[in-house]
Amino acid sequence: MHGDDMGQLPEFAVRVHAGTRRIRLRVTPREGLIVTLPPDTPASAALDAVCRNRQWVERALARTASRRALHRAGPEGLLPTAVCLRLTGEELPVAYRETESGRCVARDTDGAVVVTGSVRNAEACLGALLRWRDRKAASVLPALLGEVAGEAAVVVPRLTLRTQRTRWGSCSSRGTVSLNRNLVFFPAALARHVVAHEIAHLRHPNHSSRFWEYFEALDPGARQRRRRLKDAWSLVPPWAEP
Repeated sequence: MHGDDMGQLPEFAVRVHAGTRRIRLRVTPREGLIVTLPPDTPASAALDAVCRNRQWVERALARTASRRALHRAGPEGLLPTAVCLRLTGEELPVAYRETESGRCVARDTDGAVVVTGSVRNAEACLGALLRWRDRKAASVLPALLGEVAGEAAVVVPRLTLRTQRTRWGSCSSRGTVSLNRNLVFFPAALARHVVAHEIAHLRHPNHSSRFWEYFEALDPGARQRRRRLKDAWSLVPPWAEP
């Protein structure tokens, strides 16, 4: 969808979400510009929002142009030759080996990530790499959460690992902490910052002054580090983007 107000606008998709109370604009490398509307909002409001925020939209599209080009080129262009897991300090080359086994599988082998199976199928290779990323996340993120929770002397009732599109972490009213699997691509200090934020919400389920005081105690310099999260998707390789 596009409009001609102020010249031709970028194409965008419109979605309606029951949990949204205001119009939201988001740009992702995989999907481009998305306008999310609250229920019962006229479709014309999406066009108005894009017009009002045109400068922000154009800057966001420019920042993601190279990644969007990779996604448009198809799965072959997304296949990595190396993977950088900043959280664990690992820089691993990726090798693709055709084998008789039909299903693609990615494994750690001799300091590399080796994908075997029908590797001429790029989609299957990407699926194998995502499953490998999920296993890595499951092996390191619970330990990081336990470390920060131990320092804070709190108990986390439950941890879930997800691949959220818009959040790096969350904490439910019941104390369930959810962490984004792509935190494995973050530097350790920034991943710890995300975890500390959710741990702080176990004590203060809001963003009050008391929350920030407690958060700063857990993660000195938290307010400054929080600014880095605005561009944190640049740390995630295109093949791992949800």
